[in-house]
Amino acid sequence: MAEIFVEGLSKSYGDVVALDDVSFRCASGEVFGLLGPNGAGKSTLLKIVVGLLKPTNGIVRLGGHDIVRSPEAAKQIVGYLPENPSLYTGLTVQEFLQFVGKIRGVDDTSLTNQIYESLRSFSLVEKMNSLIGSLSKGMKQKVALIASTIHDPSVLVLDEPLTALDPRTQRLVRDWIGSQAGKGVTILLSTHLMEIAQSYCTRLAIIDKGRIVASGGIDTLRKKAAAGSEANLDEIFLRLTEKSGDA
Repeated sequence: MAEIFVEGLSKSYGDVVALDDVSFRCASGEVFGLLGPNGAGKSTLLKIVVGLLKPTNGIVRLGGHDIVRSPEAAKQIVGYLPENPSLYTGLTVQEFLQFVGKIRGVDDTSLTNQIYESLRSFSLVEKMNSLIGSLSKGMKQKVALIASTIHDPSVLVLDEPLTALDPRTQRLVRDWIGSQAGKGVTILLSTHLMEIAQSYCTRLAIIDKGRIVASGGIDTLRKKAAAGSEANLDEIFLRLTEKSGDA
């Protein structure tokens, strides 16, 4: 059974169609990449998957739980990092993570251990008692990533997790994504960084103007783009989105 199941998903705002008949599946432990130009519908799709927006039509299931019919059960197993995460800047790092953990129903002993181990893995233990508002952008992103997995979710939805991070922090976050997949977490990853998508994603979907124009592994996408056997993802992406634009 797919951990993420999306079928016939559409979203309209009056006469404006943001998503049009989107379907895909992500298996347990898979890193599934979502690529597309700005305004293609990526963030709208991710918000529907995690239950922040209601679809106009279609089905989304997380671990077999329908996000519309059984939202509480579905949201219990999902962690979400938005493109611009909102953090309580007046709280310390520890206070914020304790707050999120309590909302997520993590018991006190597990929460204490989870916070410490997560801060250690991100080299943030010394910032435990610092106000979030005093942290750099990279540190804030690390805290947001920890918060998204504080309840040990089996599904993780990441919207541009590497944007505007320095190379060292990008490497740390990339390694963290790999470690989550290694634990069997299903990851839906939206990114503009083609190198990251090609290196870390087992399969990809390219979305343009609210529709998926191609999906599959890198070799499948090369064939659909009529690209050579050595074509990189940048070239494939440009070819497929140009075709979409001409349609």
